[in-house]
Amino acid sequence: VAQEAPIITVTQVKANVSMPEAAPRAFATGADGVGLLRTEHMMLAAGVHPVKFLEEDREDELVNILVENILKVVDVFYPKPVWYRTLDSPTDEFKTLDGGENEPDEPNPMLGWRGIRRELDQDGILRAEFKAIKKLHDQGYTNIGVMIPLAQHPDELRKAKKICEEVGLTPHKDIEFGMMVEIPAAAILIQDFIDVGLDFVSLGTNDLTQYTLAVDRNNEFVAKNYSEEHPAVMALVERTIRTCVENGVTCSICGQAGSVPHIVEKLVGMGITSVSANSDAILEVRKTVARAEQKLILDAARKQQ
Repeated sequence: VAQEAPIITVTQVKANVSMPEAAPRAFATGADGVGLLRTEHMMLAAGVHPVKFLEEDREDELVNILVENILKVVDVFYPKPVWYRTLDSPTDEFKTLDGGENEPDEPNPMLGWRGIRRELDQDGILRAEFKAIKKLHDQGYTNIGVMIPLAQHPDELRKAKKICEEVGLTPHKDIEFGMMVEIPAAAILIQDFIDVGLDFVSLGTNDLTQYTLAVDRNNEFVAKNYSEEHPAVMALVERTIRTCVENGVTCSICGQAGSVPHIVEKLVGMGITSVSANSDAILEVRKTVARAEQKLILDAARKQQ
Protein backbone atom coordinates (compact mmCIF):
# COMPACT_ATOMS: atom_id res chain seq x y z
CA VAL A 1 0.00 0.00 0.00
CA ALA A 2 1.43 3.37 -1.01
CA GLN A 3 2.10 5.56 2.03
CA GLU A 4 0.40 8.93 1.84
CA ALA A 5 2.85 11.80 2.20
CA PRO A 6 2.24 13.80 5.38
CA ILE A 7 0.33 17.00 4.74
CA ILE A 8 2.38 20.07 5.61
CA THR A 9 0.46 23.19 6.60
CA VAL A 10 1.67 26.56 7.83
CA THR A 11 -1.48 26.91 9.93
CA GLN A 12 -1.04 24.52 12.84
CA VAL A 13 -3.62 21.81 13.47
CA LYS A 14 -3.92 20.91 17.14
CA ALA A 15 -6.00 18.57 19.27
CA ASN A 16 -8.68 19.26 21.87
CA VAL A 17 -8.17 16.92 24.83
CA SER A 18 -10.89 16.42 27.45
CA MET A 19 -9.49 13.39 29.27
CA PRO A 20 -5.77 12.91 29.97
CA GLU A 21 -6.06 9.22 29.00
CA ALA A 22 -6.90 10.31 25.44
CA ALA A 23 -3.55 12.09 24.95
CA PRO A 24 -1.70 9.21 23.19
CA ARG A 25 -4.51 8.87 20.66
CA ALA A 26 -4.50 12.61 20.04
CA PHE A 27 -0.71 12.58 19.62
CA ALA A 28 -0.92 9.70 17.14
CA THR A 29 -2.91 11.91 14.74
CA GLY A 30 0.23 14.00 14.19
CA ALA A 31 -1.34 17.01 15.92
CA ASP A 32 0.92 20.05 16.30
CA GLY A 33 0.10 20.28 20.01
CA VAL A 34 -2.95 20.59 22.25
CA GLY A 35 -5.00 23.71 21.60
CA LEU A 36 -7.37 22.98 24.47
CA LEU A 37 -6.74 20.82 27.52
CA ARG A 38 -9.89 20.82 29.63
CA THR A 39 -9.57 20.68 33.43
CA GLU A 40 -13.15 19.76 34.21
CA HIS A 41 -12.81 16.01 33.88
CA MET A 42 -9.67 15.87 36.05
CA MET A 43 -11.56 17.63 38.83
CA LEU A 44 -14.73 15.58 38.40
CA ALA A 45 -12.79 12.30 38.28
CA ALA A 46 -11.39 13.07 41.75
CA GLY A 47 -15.02 12.96 42.97
CA VAL A 48 -14.37 15.71 45.50
CA HIS A 49 -15.23 19.39 45.13
CA PRO A 50 -12.03 21.46 44.80
CA VAL A 51 -13.27 23.84 47.50
CA LYS A 52 -13.63 20.90 49.91
CA PHE A 53 -9.94 20.07 49.42
CA LEU A 54 -9.06 23.66 50.26
CA GLU A 55 -11.37 23.94 53.28
CA GLU A 56 -9.90 20.73 54.73
CA ASP A 57 -6.31 21.94 54.27
CA ARG A 58 -5.70 19.33 51.57
CA GLU A 59 -4.41 21.76 48.95
CA ASP A 60 -1.39 19.53 48.31
CA GLU A 61 -3.70 16.68 47.39
CA LEU A 62 -5.59 18.86 44.90
CA VAL A 63 -2.32 20.11 43.39
CA ASN A 64 -1.03 16.54 43.04
CA ILE A 65 -4.21 15.34 41.33
CA LEU A 66 -3.74 18.12 38.79
CA VAL A 67 -0.01 17.43 38.37
CA GLU A 68 -0.62 13.71 37.72
CA ASN A 69 -3.32 14.39 35.15
CA ILE A 70 -1.67 17.28 33.29
CA LEU A 71 1.57 15.26 33.23
CA LYS A 72 -0.13 12.51 31.18
CA VAL A 73 -0.71 15.06 28.42
CA VAL A 74 2.37 17.30 28.50
CA ASP A 75 4.68 14.30 28.68
CA VAL A 76 3.18 12.64 25.60
CA PHE A 77 3.26 15.89 23.62
CA TYR A 78 6.58 17.34 24.82
CA PRO A 79 8.03 19.59 23.37
CA LYS A 80 4.87 20.47 21.43
CA PRO A 81 2.75 23.12 23.19
CA VAL A 82 -0.17 22.17 25.43
CA TRP A 83 -2.65 24.92 26.30
CA TYR A 84 -4.26 24.24 29.66
CA ARG A 85 -7.61 25.96 30.21
CA THR A 86 -8.25 26.75 33.87
CA LEU A 87 -11.38 25.33 35.45
CA ASP A 88 -14.69 26.15 33.78
CA SER A 89 -17.35 23.93 35.36
CA PRO A 90 -20.88 25.29 35.60
CA THR A 91 -22.54 24.87 39.02
CA ASP A 92 -24.77 21.98 37.89
CA GLU A 93 -21.65 19.86 37.22
CA PHE A 94 -20.10 20.71 40.60
CA LYS A 95 -23.30 19.62 42.41
CA THR A 96 -22.54 15.95 41.75
CA LEU A 97 -19.26 16.03 43.71
CA ASP A 98 -18.58 15.28 47.35
CA GLY A 99 -18.83 18.76 48.88
CA GLY A 100 -21.03 20.01 46.03
CA GLU A 101 -24.17 20.24 48.18
CA ASN A 102 -23.40 23.92 48.83
CA GLU A 103 -23.50 24.82 45.16
CA PRO A 104 -26.13 27.46 44.34
CA ASP A 105 -29.21 26.61 42.25
CA GLU A 106 -28.82 28.70 39.14
CA PRO A 107 -31.70 29.05 36.68
CA ASN A 108 -29.21 29.25 33.80
CA PRO A 109 -25.75 27.89 34.75
CA MET A 110 -24.38 28.76 31.27
CA LEU A 111 -24.71 32.44 32.17
CA GLY A 112 -23.76 31.87 35.76
CA TRP A 113 -20.94 31.40 38.22
CA ARG A 114 -18.31 29.73 36.05
CA GLY A 115 -14.97 30.32 34.36
CA ILE A 116 -12.63 33.04 35.54
CA ARG A 117 -15.39 34.97 37.34
CA ARG A 118 -15.82 32.07 39.75
CA GLU A 119 -12.09 31.42 40.03
CA LEU A 120 -11.46 34.99 41.13
CA ASP A 121 -14.19 34.64 43.79
CA GLN A 122 -12.68 31.32 44.96
CA ASP A 123 -9.11 32.07 43.98
CA GLY A 124 -7.74 29.13 45.99
CA ILE A 125 -8.74 26.90 43.06
CA LEU A 126 -6.89 29.05 40.53
CA ARG A 127 -3.88 29.21 42.86
CA ALA A 128 -3.80 25.39 43.12
CA GLU A 129 -3.89 25.13 39.32
CA PHE A 130 -0.96 27.53 38.94
CA LYS A 131 0.95 25.63 41.65
CA ALA A 132 0.47 22.40 39.70
CA ILE A 133 1.76 24.01 36.52
CA LYS A 134 4.73 25.47 38.40
CA LYS A 135 5.62 21.98 39.70
CA LEU A 136 5.57 20.63 36.14
CA HIS A 137 7.54 23.61 34.86
CA ASP A 138 10.19 22.99 37.54
CA GLN A 139 10.41 19.40 36.26
CA GLY A 140 11.28 20.73 32.80
CA TYR A 141 7.88 20.75 31.13
CA THR A 142 8.25 24.15 29.52
CA ASN A 143 5.61 23.39 26.88
CA ILE A 144 2.59 24.42 28.96
CA GLY A 145 0.50 27.49 28.19
CA VAL A 146 -2.36 28.66 30.41
CA MET A 147 -5.58 30.14 29.16
CA ILE A 148 -8.29 31.89 31.12
CA PRO A 149 -11.89 30.93 30.28
CA LEU A 150 -14.89 33.24 29.96
CA ALA A 151 -13.02 36.52 30.42
CA GLN A 152 -15.23 39.55 29.87
CA HIS A 153 -13.08 42.38 31.26
CA PRO A 154 -9.31 43.05 31.04
CA ASP A 155 -9.19 43.35 34.86
CA GLU A 156 -9.92 39.61 35.11
CA LEU A 157 -6.87 38.87 32.99
CA ARG A 158 -4.80 41.25 35.11
CA LYS A 159 -5.91 39.59 38.37
CA ALA A 160 -5.31 36.07 37.04
CA LYS A 161 -1.78 37.00 35.98
CA LYS A 162 -1.11 38.46 39.42
CA ILE A 163 -2.12 35.16 41.12
CA CYS A 164 0.11 33.31 38.66
CA GLU A 165 3.05 35.55 39.64
CA GLU A 166 2.33 35.03 43.35
CA VAL A 167 2.97 31.28 43.05
CA GLY A 168 6.30 31.97 41.36
CA LEU A 169 5.39 31.57 37.69
CA THR A 170 6.13 34.60 35.53
CA PRO A 171 3.59 35.01 32.70
CA HIS A 172 5.18 35.41 29.22
CA LYS A 173 8.59 34.36 30.59
CA ASP A 174 8.06 31.00 32.32
CA ILE A 175 4.78 30.18 30.62
CA GLU A 176 2.74 31.43 27.71
CA PHE A 177 -0.35 33.19 29.00
CA GLY A 178 -3.55 33.45 27.00
CA MET A 179 -7.31 33.58 27.15
CA MET A 180 -10.43 32.22 25.57
CA VAL A 181 -12.59 34.60 23.54
CA GLU A 182 -16.12 33.33 24.18
CA ILE A 183 -18.00 36.45 25.24
CA PRO A 184 -18.78 39.22 22.74
CA ALA A 185 -17.34 41.73 25.24
CA ALA A 186 -13.95 40.02 24.94
CA ALA A 187 -14.01 40.15 21.14
CA ILE A 188 -15.06 43.82 21.17
CA LEU A 189 -12.38 44.78 23.71
CA ILE A 190 -9.68 42.45 22.37
CA GLN A 191 -7.18 45.30 21.95
CA ASP A 192 -7.56 46.21 25.64
CA PHE A 193 -6.84 42.61 26.63
CA ILE A 194 -3.77 42.55 24.38
CA ASP A 195 -2.59 45.74 26.08
CA VAL A 196 -2.68 43.91 29.44
CA GLY A 197 -0.42 41.30 27.82
CA LEU A 198 -1.33 38.13 25.91
CA ASP A 199 0.76 35.49 24.17
CA PHE A 200 -2.23 33.82 22.57
CA VAL A 201 -5.99 33.84 22.17
CA SER A 202 -8.32 30.93 21.49
CA LEU A 203 -11.76 31.47 20.00
CA GLY A 204 -14.41 29.36 21.71
CA THR A 205 -16.97 29.68 18.94
CA ASN A 206 -19.61 27.45 20.56
CA ASP A 207 -20.07 29.82 23.50
CA LEU A 208 -19.38 32.91 21.41
CA THR A 209 -22.27 31.93 19.15
CA GLN A 210 -24.76 31.33 21.92
CA TYR A 211 -23.82 34.52 23.75
CA THR A 212 -23.89 36.67 20.62
CA LEU A 213 -27.25 35.35 19.44
CA ALA A 214 -28.82 34.79 22.90
CA VAL A 215 -29.49 31.19 21.93
CA ASP A 216 -29.21 28.47 24.55
CA ARG A 217 -27.67 25.55 22.65
CA ASN A 218 -29.52 23.07 24.87
CA ASN A 219 -32.96 24.57 24.28
CA GLU A 220 -34.82 22.66 21.55
CA PHE A 221 -37.13 25.61 20.77
CA VAL A 222 -34.33 27.92 19.69
CA ALA A 223 -31.66 25.43 18.57
CA LYS A 224 -32.54 26.21 14.94
CA ASN A 225 -31.44 29.82 15.52
CA TYR A 226 -27.95 28.70 16.52
CA SER A 227 -25.45 29.29 13.73
CA GLU A 228 -21.72 29.88 13.99
CA GLU A 229 -21.91 31.43 10.53
CA HIS A 230 -24.28 34.19 11.59
CA PRO A 231 -22.72 37.41 10.21
CA ALA A 232 -22.45 38.92 13.71
CA VAL A 233 -20.53 35.91 15.03
CA MET A 234 -18.21 35.91 12.02
CA ALA A 235 -17.67 39.67 12.42
CA LEU A 236 -16.53 39.17 16.04
CA VAL A 237 -14.29 36.27 14.99
CA GLU A 238 -12.75 38.32 12.20
CA ARG A 239 -12.24 41.32 14.45
CA THR A 240 -10.42 39.11 17.00
CA ILE A 241 -8.18 37.40 14.44
CA ARG A 242 -7.22 40.60 12.61
CA THR A 243 -6.42 42.46 15.85
CA CYS A 244 -4.27 39.53 17.00
CA VAL A 245 -2.44 39.44 13.67
CA GLU A 246 -1.76 43.20 13.86
CA ASN A 247 -0.33 42.79 17.38
CA GLY A 248 1.67 39.63 16.75
CA VAL A 249 -0.53 37.57 19.10
CA THR A 250 -1.06 33.88 18.25
CA CYS A 251 -4.72 33.23 17.44
CA SER A 252 -6.42 29.84 17.47
CA ILE A 253 -9.93 28.39 17.37
CA CYS A 254 -11.12 25.41 19.40
CA GLY A 255 -14.87 25.49 18.76
CA GLN A 256 -16.88 23.27 16.44
CA ALA A 257 -16.59 25.86 13.66
CA GLY A 258 -12.94 24.87 13.34
CA SER A 259 -14.03 21.56 11.81
CA VAL A 260 -16.37 23.01 9.15
CA PRO A 261 -14.45 23.18 5.83
CA HIS A 262 -15.87 26.40 4.36
CA ILE A 263 -15.52 28.21 7.72
CA VAL A 264 -11.91 26.98 8.09
CA GLU A 265 -11.19 28.40 4.64
CA LYS A 266 -12.43 31.81 5.80
CA LEU A 267 -10.44 31.64 9.07
CA VAL A 268 -7.21 30.79 7.25
CA GLY A 269 -7.87 33.73 4.94
CA MET A 270 -8.30 36.00 7.95
CA GLY A 271 -4.91 34.91 9.31
CA ILE A 272 -5.70 32.40 12.05
CA THR A 273 -2.53 30.75 13.42
CA SER A 274 -3.94 27.39 14.45
CA VAL A 275 -7.09 25.30 14.41
CA SER A 276 -7.76 22.87 17.26
CA ALA A 277 -10.16 19.97 16.71
CA ASN A 278 -11.23 16.69 18.29
CA SER A 279 -8.87 13.80 17.53
CA ASP A 280 -11.21 12.09 15.08
CA ALA A 281 -11.48 15.26 12.97
CA ILE A 282 -7.78 16.20 12.81
CA LEU A 283 -6.90 14.54 9.51
CA GLU A 284 -9.88 16.10 7.71
CA VAL A 285 -9.19 19.52 9.24
CA ARG A 286 -5.57 19.29 8.11
CA LYS A 287 -6.67 18.51 4.54
CA THR A 288 -9.10 21.43 4.65
CA VAL A 289 -6.44 23.80 5.99
CA ALA A 290 -3.96 22.69 3.31
CA ARG A 291 -6.56 23.25 0.60
CA ALA A 292 -7.42 26.69 1.99
CA GLU A 293 -3.74 27.70 2.11
CA GLN A 294 -3.17 26.54 -1.47
CA LYS A 295 -6.25 28.42 -2.65
CA LEU A 296 -4.96 31.63 -1.01
CA ILE A 297 -1.59 31.26 -2.72
CA LEU A 298 -3.25 30.55 -6.06
CA ASP A 299 -5.65 33.49 -5.75
CA ALA A 300 -2.78 35.83 -4.88
CA ALA A 301 -0.75 34.57 -7.84
CA ARG A 302 -3.67 35.01 -10.23
CA LYS A 303 -4.26 38.56 -9.04
CA GLN A 304 -0.66 39.45 -9.90
CA GLN A 305 -0.93 38.23 -13.50
